[in-house]
Amino acid sequence: MRCHYEVLGVSQTATDDDLKKAYKKLALQWHPDKNPDRIAEAKQHFLEIRAAYEVLSDPRERSWYDAHRDVMLQKASGDDYLDDTINIFPFFTSSCYQGYNDSENGFYTVYNKLFKDIAEQDLKASTDKKVKIPEFGNSESDYEEVVGPFYAYWSNYCTLRSYVWKEEHDTHDAADRRVRRLMEQENKKLRDKAKKERNEEVRELVAFVKKRDKRVQLRKIYLEEQAARKKKADTERRNREKQRKLEELAQYKESQWMSFEEFEKQLDDLEKTVKDNFQESNQNQSRIENDDDDDDSADDLNELYCVACNKSFKSDKAFLNHEKSRKHKDFVLLMKAHIQQENEQLLLNNEDQTNITNDDDDDDQIARLPTNDQSTKSKKKKKKQRRNNKDNSSSDDDIEEIKYQLHGELPKENYQEEEEEEEEEVSTIATTKKKKKNKSTTETADGNDEASQAPIILQCFICREEFSSRNALFKHIKDLNHAKPIEAKTAIKPKAKSKKK
Repeated sequence: MRCHYEVLGVSQTATDDDLKKAYKKLALQWHPDKNPDRIAEAKQHFLEIRAAYEVLSDPRERSWYDAHRDVMLQKASGDDYLDDTINIFPFFTSSCYQGYNDSENGFYTVYNKLFKDIAEQDLKASTDKKVKIPEFGNSESDYEEVVGPFYAYWSNYCTLRSYVWKEEHDTHDAADRRVRRLMEQENKKLRDKAKKERNEEVRELVAFVKKRDKRVQLRKIYLEEQAARKKKADTERRNREKQRKLEELAQYKESQWMSFEEFEKQLDDLEKTVKDNFQESNQNQSRIENDDDDDDSADDLNELYCVACNKSFKSDKAFLNHEKSRKHKDFVLLMKAHIQQENEQLLLNNEDQTNITNDDDDDDQIARLPTNDQSTKSKKKKKKQRRNNKDNSSSDDDIEEIKYQLHGELPKENYQEEEEEEEEEVSTIATTKKKKKNKSTTETADGNDEASQAPIILQCFICREEFSSRNALFKHIKDLNHAKPIEAKTAIKPKAKSKKK
């Protein structure tokens, strides 16, 4: 066996183009038809050239050949062969067989014998005698039963031999246990290395044979034809299905319930129903709003309102409690007095009107009657403002002055503490007088001091005549029948503060 690179006359770094040019040149030179005088020699050289080119033109086979070229050439020559392992390197060329037939030197006979010898060596070294190794078969072997299982097993070949002859150390010569274990580890590494090399050699040979096996090529063609037929059948089936759907579509007749006219009628009915419901809902909404307005107006009419105190109430109980309060009773007395004064002014003569006018000026400083000309919302708003009003001192002074003019006596500080709940309403009545009082604060304070120090004047309420004593006043009332008393209770004297010791 010669090196493939020597056969083609190229270096190991030659490219694919270099290999192709060398092969064509040598093939023309050693073709049997070109050498009719030496046909046998030309045929042998031609087969050797073709085998070398087939190996080197395949990148995978070329890489494996480059890695094991020296070993293959050495073992092919028979030098330093130490074991009885079958040498498979001579079979990595097409020159080892003649034609793809079952003759003595044919492809199937040569490789069938080779793989059978390798299997017999493995079975002799194996401890498991039940192992079955597939055979290579012949040119007529069935792919499913013989060819397929053969390549499935040999493509993943693992040798069953132990390769103990590869060991370099004899464990019997070990001095102690530690040395013996080291020897065993080294021997195991050598055996595993030899097994690995043998497995790779056999697998590469199987790949080499499979590529040139006509049975595998025929199987590949058969599978491609079968895939093409399946694809064609699927295409025809899809076309038939498409044609059938087109025919059904052409014969399709729309049912009555799916027609557009019926759908349009249903749509009109639906729109009409929605429109009627919408109008009805709007009417109900407007009716509800009107009822709410009526309820609001009824609430305004049924609102409890105190004219004397200018205050509204939401319940009868609150209104009754307000009527029992002393603050309310004081304002009622004050209101009655003003009404009676206005009635009497219409009957007085000119002389009396002059005196009444002077008295009215004093009465204007007392208070102004409350009016109910405000809406409920404005009342509530002003009520909140009055609660937040911090100027309580000035309003308290106005209240005290009103009570003084009504009862004829000076109030005391404890009177204010007992009536804290009603001060907010009185502050509203005294608001008008507060403006006048701010303009002449000094004059009002002096007037209050003089009023507190001046003696009490007895006066007839009808004719406004003054008297120096009570007896004279009572006699005057009895003689002239001026007894028109005001229905009012005696003034409530405020409690005096207890002086701190």
